[in-house]
Amino acid sequence: MNRPYVICHMQTSIDGRISGKFFFTPAAEAVYESDNEIRKSYKADAILNGAVTCAEIYADGFLPTSPKAREAMTREDYLAEPHLNHYIVCVDTKGTLKWNGNSVSHRGGPPAHVIEVLTEDVDDGYLSYLRELDISYIFAGAEELDIPLALKKLKTLFGIERILLTGGGQMNWTFLQADCLDELNIVILPMVDGNTKSAGIFDRPASGAFAPAGFQLAQVEKLPGDGLWLKYIPDTKN
Repeated sequence: MNRPYVICHMQTSIDGRISGKFFFTPAAEAVYESDNEIRKSYKADAILNGAVTCAEIYADGFLPTSPKAREAMTREDYLAEPHLNHYIVCVDTKGTLKWNGNSVSHRGGPPAHVIEVLTEDVDDGYLSYLRELDISYIFAGAEELDIPLALKKLKTLFGIERILLTGGGQMNWTFLQADCLDELNIVILPMVDGNTKSAGIFDRPASGAFAPAGFQLAQVEKLPGDGLWLKYIPDTKN
């Protein structure tokens, strides 16, 4: 395979919400230790998220304005040095995230090297901004994201073999529709949120063609704290 193996792993309420106050309750915390062990078992080289999720978890939010360009920048992939053994990959096609360095840590994990995935219509000023911070970036598409190309570059340029995709819902859907999702793992917290405006595990755009996707159940496991771990693989018959 000329791309990394992609595992989508999501925590969700019983009614399929992936964000909300229920994440900060004692009932949810009781499942977190098991969830951390499950994540470690994947032995992923990188965690990948969309820009909104990265802004909430890894970056310092979004830049208020686009940085001014000091010079014209070529659309060539940039590999900053030194690399670490783990990566945080942020799909930020238009260049919006705010950073304070080229590595981040999360959930007690080791520092991870930041890689931005951009499209070629990103502002020159943002490319200069990433260079100043020594943040790696790759281009995947002229104006629209080319997921297969991005994955191919992540493997060939950085040696990434396994990616943990953890949202958001639109990013998960995009990978699914691009046929670039190899495994789906859902950890269900024993709670109901009820907010119909919250993001779901998969959120498709309101417009555009789409194809329903089927899965085969590969594993079910009850977790401490009344959580549930479901493992699925794509149904190739659909």
